[in-house]
Amino acid sequence: MDHHDRRRALPWLLLAVSALAACGGGSSGGPAAGNSSSSSSSSGGASSSSGAVALCPNLPRADGLLGQTGYTGGQANAGGVSASTLSAPQGPAASAGYSVYLADTGNHRVLAWSPVPTGVAGASALVLGQPDAVTVTPGTAPVSGTAIKFRFPAAVSTGTSTGGSTYLLVADSGNNRVLIWNQPPVSKGTAPDVVVGQPDFTHNDVNYVASGANAPAANNLNNPTSAIIANGKLVVVDKGNNRVLIWNAAPTSALAPADFVLGQSSMSTNTQGGDIFNNATQSYTMGMRQPTDAWSDGAHLLITDTGNQRVLVYNGIPGTTNPQADNVIGQSAIGSIVQAPGTGTTALNSPWGVASDGANTVFVADSGNNRVLEYVGAFGRNQQPASYVFGQQDFFHDAANDPDQNNQVGDQRTNPAAAGVTAGTLFNPRGVFASGGQLYVADAGNNRALRFAISSGVDGTMPQAPCTP
Repeated sequence: MDHHDRRRALPWLLLAVSALAACGGGSSGGPAAGNSSSSSSSSGGASSSSGAVALCPNLPRADGLLGQTGYTGGQANAGGVSASTLSAPQGPAASAGYSVYLADTGNHRVLAWSPVPTGVAGASALVLGQPDAVTVTPGTAPVSGTAIKFRFPAAVSTGTSTGGSTYLLVADSGNNRVLIWNQPPVSKGTAPDVVVGQPDFTHNDVNYVASGANAPAANNLNNPTSAIIANGKLVVVDKGNNRVLIWNAAPTSALAPADFVLGQSSMSTNTQGGDIFNNATQSYTMGMRQPTDAWSDGAHLLITDTGNQRVLVYNGIPGTTNPQADNVIGQSAIGSIVQAPGTGTTALNSPWGVASDGANTVFVADSGNNRVLEYVGAFGRNQQPASYVFGQQDFFHDAANDPDQNNQVGDQRTNPAAAGVTAGTLFNPRGVFASGGQLYVADAGNNRALRFAISSGVDGTMPQAPCTP
């Protein structure tokens, strides 16, 4: 019995049995009981009669919110752009000390809250990339007192060097670069220390080459969507070039070349594809198709190979060019790729974000299925089935913002149908971050970020639970 079952199953199972008895029968959509890990469900279930306890779809409910004033809001910059609004946040949250950072992708900025907010968050403490909290114009170089501008920043992360320094990194996707601060900035006037992928802070060329050839090389980028530092090594997901670049040490100057590449056989190629078996070495040459995110604790490296509907698992950060991954999530084995998206516990649909809590548990933002999957023991074998899910009541529902779980967008019980945004629904989640028993989800389609207790994920065996407000 894992941490979910020990802490959550028995109390909720007793409540569910009581509710079912009061309603005079079982529930639709799945078994009435089982080895369930349940949580407070989102409201929106069948109404009760004669004092019976009403049952609702058993969706995990978030207990923290960024970007909206309430859990039913999903509009971008609701009420006008401010220090507390978001527009299509893509990447995972990041933390350093008492702060939490988030890439506000559609607003071309990074926001930071300090201390880490609880409940419904108010205004952020710091805006990076804009001169104030109401401006949302993209750019590259300094302007109006801000040290740097962004263009659709895809992700922000923090990392620690081998010497103990804490970095802040921004994958500035639209500017085809990664920006590195050698320590987290404390004001919008704090300039990055290093740019990766461009010769300076004003260029933003796709695959910059001094001659203007614009071809992939070891020191340029095309739409990078993730950048992390682990064990002092820099890992950049270079989405537009269908590859991941690795530097043995965090660069200290512009256009520093990467040491190794994953997903391509050389630094000069960027074709998208699958895996090619090498008879001579009895191994695979790994191909990638639009990878989007990376996570590492130094002992493992996780890559979302989004177009190949999988997550690649490496035991350690590779020290050679394009070695074979050790395990895979979402496909049956390395070299076996099903391009069609799927649902269930073993298939994925455009997996975008990936993270781990460092305890052999992996979280994947399965964006096309509007859910986040939790895999317990995912470092151990291929096609590890998901153990728990957020955003849906089970592993087979996949509609966005579907609180009544009829697999249609919105709440179909009302007339006209309501938007369906609740504390338990998701719409195109793009980023995940796990720390201290909490799961943070960048819910891009709802222009917000949610915080869940990791223990609140459901395993699909109890699709209904007593309704909560």
